[in-house]
Amino acid sequence: MPSPTDAFQEAIEQARRKLGCDSPGPAEQGVELCGEKLLEAIAETYRSGQEEAQRSRRQEERDEMLFLQLMHTLPDNVYFKDERSRFICVNQAQANFLGIDSPADAIDKSDFDFFEDENAEGRFEEEQKIIESGEGWTLHEERDLATKDKPVCLVTSKLPLRDRDGRICGTFGISRDITPQFEAERAVERQRKLLETIIEILPCRIFVRDYENRFILVNEAYREALGIDSSEDVIGRELHEFGLPEGAQKVGEQDALVRDHGRSILNHVEFEQGVFSSPRWIVTSKVPLRGPDMSIEGIVGMSYDIDEQKQAEEEARRLGKELQAKNEQFEAELLVARQLQETLMSMGFNAERVYSKYGTSWNAEASYYYKPSHHLAGDFFDLIPISENSFGVLVCDVMGHGVKAALVTMLLRGLILEMPSLLNQPEKVLGQLNNSLCTLAEGPEFPQFTTAVYLTVDLQHGTARLANAGHPTPLLKASEGRDLEAFEPCTVAEIGPALGLIPDEEFACQQFSLGGLTELLFYTDGIIEQTTTSGEEFGLAKLEKILLNQGPNDLIFQLKNIEQAISKNAGSNFFDDDICLVALKLAPKSS
Repeated sequence: MPSPTDAFQEAIEQARRKLGCDSPGPAEQGVELCGEKLLEAIAETYRSGQEEAQRSRRQEERDEMLFLQLMHTLPDNVYFKDERSRFICVNQAQANFLGIDSPADAIDKSDFDFFEDENAEGRFEEEQKIIESGEGWTLHEERDLATKDKPVCLVTSKLPLRDRDGRICGTFGISRDITPQFEAERAVERQRKLLETIIEILPCRIFVRDYENRFILVNEAYREALGIDSSEDVIGRELHEFGLPEGAQKVGEQDALVRDHGRSILNHVEFEQGVFSSPRWIVTSKVPLRGPDMSIEGIVGMSYDIDEQKQAEEEARRLGKELQAKNEQFEAELLVARQLQETLMSMGFNAERVYSKYGTSWNAEASYYYKPSHHLAGDFFDLIPISENSFGVLVCDVMGHGVKAALVTMLLRGLILEMPSLLNQPEKVLGQLNNSLCTLAEGPEFPQFTTAVYLTVDLQHGTARLANAGHPTPLLKASEGRDLEAFEPCTVAEIGPALGLIPDEEFACQQFSLGGLTELLFYTDGIIEQTTTSGEEFGLAKLEKILLNQGPNDLIFQLKNIEQAISKNAGSNFFDDDICLVALKLAPKSS
């Protein structure tokens, strides 16, 4: 809008042109024309210009008021975006769709602030193409999967937004939720297909009769029950015409309730006395056939034999009670077995799942997280006391799940107890376990292999020895010596094969000194192979990242964070495989 000075100057120019002050003529005429008349003309022109400006402002205010009222009350979703696909204006309906209270909360935000990245990326690419090409679309029907509750069906128009000079400065769009109409159409289509399927493939007897009880449709099962060669010989005839007067009379009474009173007969079970064959149990359903004006035009019905089902139901009820009793007993026994399995593994731990051991020069603390995927698990761990200043940590993963795998874990525990003189030699412990399992694995029902890792710790001299039989490498973090800030795999010179595969295998052992505060995390492959909600594996990198963000937290808190991360990524507290974690912290005693 021009300034008052500019408007007044324009009024002078218009008045001079109107009075012809600049045209050639006698000097006296010029003076007269450019005198009082000129001033009057200037004033009149200026007043007219101001009135026109006021009318223009009022019109703009009315336009803005109408636009705002329309935006606020329109039930359709309306939005305007800039060249970078950021919202510059939305109406209340669009704000509700985005899940925010006020349209103002959407300004300068984009779809990436409200939807998953994949969905937002698709919207962004669409809008950038419109900006580049200058072409949008109108009344485009699409499924929108971005909503949190459920997918919706929308009719959408999206076009380029232009400034006063006609240049594209963004996009704008409007969409309408037509989910009810879409679902109604799908429901009608499903009903039509369902009816066709019933008529074509169901073995039950299906018929349609008009208001005068004449057949207008029967399926093959109904025709065969009547003993008629062709369905065409049934159409247009009544039931009593087929020589079934007693049965037809009873059927007629049922039909009268449906046809004359509009009552439906659904899943009516009765012992039929011979309408179609020998007496037997049947189920009958009949509903009114209604025309476009909802008036009753006939009957639609179906029936089928359930004589064998009735006998089977009685037998199933008897067997079900027996099976339920056996299942309850089996569940109770499995629960006891699972409790015993975890009790044996957690011996030495307190109620908070903490194990503490104090040596001459070093102290040890351990905790665990254990989650079987079934009643019984094939994952197994044991903290083995060796002497006053030493102990061992054994973590195993038996192939498979359930009872067989759990029995192998019990066997491993028993075998460990039989070799007290070897417990401080990890390589020999794994070798002895391997030979025992190789002998047992010759049976076809025995699990074929077991991965294992065994660590011994000397709390007097500050040393540790580690042997590995095909098991995931433990993660290590040491505060001194190696100056590690994060967990990394604890290197072993050689990882041997899984137990139970190669008889007389000799396993390697890696010894290392504890320079300062040292943390180790033992785990089974169930955690890194657990699939996320997107179908990917949890992976070792994610586990290491969680540990990196732990800080100086205690072991229980550390394992709790890992548990929460697994559950969140899996979208459930039930996992694909057994999960076993053992966290160990070794700290030198202060002098």
